[in-house]
Amino acid sequence: MEERKKRDWVRLLTLALCVLLLLVNFWQGKRLETLERRISEAQMHLSADIRDIEDTVYSQLQEEDKLVQSWSCTPSVNMEKRCLNLEVSAVLKEWREDTAAELLWIGDGGTVGEGSAPLAGDGRGTFTGALEIPLDRGRLEFGLNLVARDGGGQRRESLDTVYDTGELLPVQCDPQGGLTKAEYLKGVFTVYECGADLFTKHYSARALETESRVFRLRRNDEIAAEQAAEPGDRSNGYFCGKLSAEVQPGDRVALTFFCRDENGLGYEFLLQDWIAVEERDVARGGSAWEDWPRLTWD
Repeated sequence: MEERKKRDWVRLLTLALCVLLLLVNFWQGKRLETLERRISEAQMHLSADIRDIEDTVYSQLQEEDKLVQSWSCTPSVNMEKRCLNLEVSAVLKEWREDTAAELLWIGDGGTVGEGSAPLAGDGRGTFTGALEIPLDRGRLEFGLNLVARDGGGQRRESLDTVYDTGELLPVQCDPQGGLTKAEYLKGVFTVYECGADLFTKHYSARALETESRVFRLRRNDEIAAEQAAEPGDRSNGYFCGKLSAEVQPGDRVALTFFCRDENGLGYEFLLQDWIAVEERDVARGGSAWEDWPRLTWD
């Protein structure tokens, strides 16, 4: 009997030790899992820090290698030559007495046109000049490059900006196209709640002193109806109640806003366009927005 009790006690002790060993293994496994997770997180943070350092060093090296320290430009309209004058001032990081600088404009990836203008230096690293960007070729996108030449050779650097000639004009227009409603009924196309807001980006508020403001309804690009614009609730905002014209199914209809600035330059902005599909049915026209605004020089 006594021997049996001893065996039972040994079994219980062995079981307790096994349970304790399992608990210790489980606890060590959890600690190991936590340690592995922390090591993995540390590795990720270290990799991110290394990438940030590499990016910073690369950016600093690029910045140090740049030719132009700073630059600015001011646009204006040349009515006589029908172009934009772009007055540019650039400060070079390094220059010599014999340094000569030139500014290039490259339109639409180089396929539309290219021109250049010499820049005059002031002897202290600042070079200024004016580019002429044509306004009679439709709306252009263009970039600027600066070229510096001296006894040590030639360097060319992009100014990393893409301009749009339409955005450099004195007068800009927000079409408020979402507010305009169109109806095609009994052969008559009517638009309601026509609105346009004028603003300027690169000029003083005086550039918005416009006249001859009218809303136009164009049918297949011909003026079918127009109405003088009324001042709206906002400054330089204009509206008209409605415009109507007779149209046939398949006709293209466009709502535009026309005005002239203080120099007599006329702007016609596309606000919205449609196609008269059939009675009571109209569709969006899909006009090429790069063809607008249309400029009138006379």
